[in-house]
Amino acid sequence: MYSTIQTLKNKIDLRQLLQYVNDEKRLDVEIDFENAPDTDICVQRVNQAAVEVQEEIDTYLRGRYKLPLATIPYTITMISDDRVIYNLKKRRFRNDITESEQKIFDQSTKQLQLIQRGEMILDIEKVSSTEATTDGQIYTNKTASDKIFTKDLMTRF
Repeated sequence: MYSTIQTLKNKIDLRQLLQYVNDEKRLDVEIDFENAPDTDICVQRVNQAAVEVQEEIDTYLRGRYKLPLATIPYTITMISDDRVIYNLKKRRFRNDITESEQKIFDQSTKQLQLIQRGEMILDIEKVSSTEATTDGQIYTNKTASDKIFTKDLMTRF
């Protein structure tokens, strides 16, 4: 995952993160992200959001960079953290997204589009030309001489 609870805690207050994932309204002292097992429902919600965002980011990186990433650039972590926080807040407080939060999300989308187009370069291993995908291209083994209806045959009708 590009985002972890630790990277999220560096960007957002822990109490705020708890508000986004504590649907059961447990006491804050009952939820210890530092020592909570992966089976804790709040930890699962954060991890699920992080996995979803990683998949989304990978769709922008695919075809340009070798996946899975051997090292995760700081830029990707920052984009991922912004998107995870946005998605967690949106899942719980859908109608309370502020304009500044929306701008942060939109800016991260623009950064991903720049990376996808190659206008923003990451210092990670790129896909070699032999591994590059051929999205939108169709290859066949047919040639012009394989035509059943030749030009001469078509003019007879």
